[in-house]
Amino acid sequence: MPSHRFSRRQRVRRREDFQQVFDQGIRVSSRYFTLLVAPKPGAPARLGIVASRKLGDAVHRNRAKRLIREIFRLNQPLPGGVGIDLIVIPRRELLDAQFTALHEDFRTAWRRAAARLPVRNAG
Repeated sequence: MPSHRFSRRQRVRRREDFQQVFDQGIRVSSRYFTLLVAPKPGAPARLGIVASRKLGDAVHRNRAKRLIREIFRLNQPLPGGVGIDLIVIPRRELLDAQFTALHEDFRTAWRRAAARLPVRNAG
């Protein structure tokens, strides 16, 4: 049975990687979160989560991160099959939403972001 663990290869971990996505990435806002997406050719899709104290206490921030990781896991591989770095900034509304609404909102936001990514040259 395959592992569903959120491995280090799937995480944006270094400060400079986060900064690169913030500086060069495409920003798409939705009802429950903001996505920042930067193409990363030849690499697996990686997720970073920025859950500040504005979101709530540690219990709420951790719950938001768990939900976002699960949505990311369920959407592997991401539509479009491109290597990307994805940063998710959750909004407070996420804490009161149903999981299906979060999942659909993520997919919609991802489609909007993917449409704005630069097209890769074939060959």
